Amino acid sequence: MILVCANCEGGTALAEAVEATGAPVRLVGCMNACGSAPVMAVRDPGREAYLFGPVPVAAAADVPVFLELYRDAPGGRIAEATAIPVLRHCLIGRIPAA
Repeated sequence: MILVCANCEGGTALAEAVEATGAPVRLVGCMNACGSAPVMAVRDPGREAYLFGPVPVAAAADVPVFLELYRDAPGGRIAEATAIPVLRHCLIGRIPAA
């Protein structure tokens, strides 16, 4: 699941750009990472979560590749991120699966 902060400046534009890649996006309220706006999170049940910010609209092109890496990685932990050249530099943190 891809979550984009609707309260962040640029969040709506980011969500639209990600949706244009065919990836499903859910706009959510504040994710408390305002200093890194706009922010995007990726999380699936039982898998690690990722928080990215600031995410430029240009990073939307990396999202389909990121999702493929994420789904193929054991537990969602991506070991090699060179295939996502813009998005990998936006990583704020990775949160272990619960």
